[in-house]
Amino acid sequence: MSLGLVLDIAKTALAAQKYALNVTGHNIANVNTPGYSRQSPIMEAQEPSTYAGKVMGRGVLMNQIVRVCDQFIEDRLMQEKSSMFSSKEMENYMQILESSFSENSTASISSILSDFWNMWHDVSNNPSGVPERIALYEHSMLLAEQFNKLDADLGQMTTDLTAAVSVGIEKANEITAKIAQLNDKIVRMGANSSANDLWDMRNTLISELSEYLDVKTFAQDNGSLTVVTAMGYILVHANTSFDLQMGGAGGDQVQWLGSNGETVDITDYITSGKMGGWLDMRDEIVAKYNLDLDAVVKEFTWTVNQQHSQGIGQAGFTSVTGTYSATAPAAAITASGLSYQDKVDDSNKTFKIWLYDTNGDPYDSDLVTAGLQGNPITITVTSGMTINELVTAIDNGTGVQASLDSQNRVTISINTGEIATLGSLAFSEDNSNVLAALGINTFFQGAGAGSISINSVISNKDYIATAQIDANGNYTAGDNSNALAMIDLQYASTAIAQWTCDRINGNTQGSITTTIEGYYHAMAGSIGITSASITSSRAFNEAMVNKLSGIRDSISAVSLDEEMTNLIKFQHAYTAAAKLVSVADEMMATLLQIK
Repeated sequence: MSLGLVLDIAKTALAAQKYALNVTGHNIANVNTPGYSRQSPIMEAQEPSTYAGKVMGRGVLMNQIVRVCDQFIEDRLMQEKSSMFSSKEMENYMQILESSFSENSTASISSILSDFWNMWHDVSNNPSGVPERIALYEHSMLLAEQFNKLDADLGQMTTDLTAAVSVGIEKANEITAKIAQLNDKIVRMGANSSANDLWDMRNTLISELSEYLDVKTFAQDNGSLTVVTAMGYILVHANTSFDLQMGGAGGDQVQWLGSNGETVDITDYITSGKMGGWLDMRDEIVAKYNLDLDAVVKEFTWTVNQQHSQGIGQAGFTSVTGTYSATAPAAAITASGLSYQDKVDDSNKTFKIWLYDTNGDPYDSDLVTAGLQGNPITITVTSGMTINELVTAIDNGTGVQASLDSQNRVTISINTGEIATLGSLAFSEDNSNVLAALGINTFFQGAGAGSISINSVISNKDYIATAQIDANGNYTAGDNSNALAMIDLQYASTAIAQWTCDRINGNTQGSITTTIEGYYHAMAGSIGITSASITSSRAFNEAMVNKLSGIRDSISAVSLDEEMTNLIKFQHAYTAAAKLVSVADEMMATLLQIK
């Protein structure tokens, strides 16, 4: 072996150990760097050479510096993180939703609704009492306002969630642009280069991206990474990124923007990450409870109005206008666009209109044609009858007139042109439900949580219908029969729509038969159960992330103890290699001294 070979071996040893020391130092420097993966120097013996028939080693070669990681663990960790962030965001919004539906205070809707029925008890005990009527009116106004507020809260939550998704899209677009840039740098360095730090940076960005939506990655031969959505829409390919945007008719869809400007709605296929959580909250949970709230308030409004329309207050009306507009008065009442058109029974059902003189007595037969005393005007609602035909039928009655106003609402008035001494009119025995559907002689107006309010007619508390008209058209101020019937509604079961909302399969309407209060209690309880389930999912996802993070760290994280051991090992190897140079130098000096 020549001394030159010894020096060559020493040189490779010095270079290799120096590289190894550099890698160790780099690991130590990045011990606290998020997303950093430990690097390890891989050395191998250089190809030997033959000298004087002998095979001689030629030292060591630093083959590569590898990034220590398990891609399977990295992918699983990314998936679990995506699920965890989804459930965390849902948990946060569920806490807000729970507080809106909280039943733990006297200001809760459950408490106010219970008090509403209690107020009717008070009125039934003293039907002509002004304080009781005022209390009922004001409390009913509070109940309507609470329903309005809850509807507004749900609407605001929907708006906030859409805004959050929009911000998430902006963040995702920023991240995908950075990933594309790193792809370009990695490819430029060459597929076989040790671009470990760039890979770590890219992996960290992909982890950040998975916080916002569920993604998949595919490694390419040139070192770049292709990133796609769960449904396969490309977000990053080579050095090009593809943006997401908000779009659609309502501006609430998540759209993928293709290279040619084409857009695809991918809203329903973002199932994890913060955006998945926000979309699940908006389109499934908040949407369901918004629909359920509307359903129970609509049924509550109808139930109260239908009973109220059967009664009379302290006096009849000179004129009364319905609160519900028909969009198609020339169509059948059951298809006229009334909010409660589906409640109308047009199978020859009837309602009665009673006329009273200025003293409040049923109209006396000696003032008009004989036979009218105690006889009401009976209107028959026939199959397919239109609003226009109904108005005509009422208008044909002696002493009463009917018309449509500019909003297609029905107005019924006494006709003093036909009978000068008329004082008022009233209604009874409506088994067609037309009066309540028109909003005539009703307690509430509106047809949902956002629109319910007190019928402006009963701002005159005398029009709160506590009494009912008997067979001869008589009623008394002290009669509480309609108030008692109203109280019974608290315990009456009725079919109420119940919704299931799914982003993939759409919204499905079912039905449950229960009381108004029972439905609301069940709805509030369901929110608590849903919240607990989401919290449980979050805890499970969090535990999985912690477990996988621990496994990942055991593989990829820097251990200072291990690096200190490597530092000493490589330092000693470097010292030994330096000693080899020194020995070769001494041998060379000895040879040079020979004469």
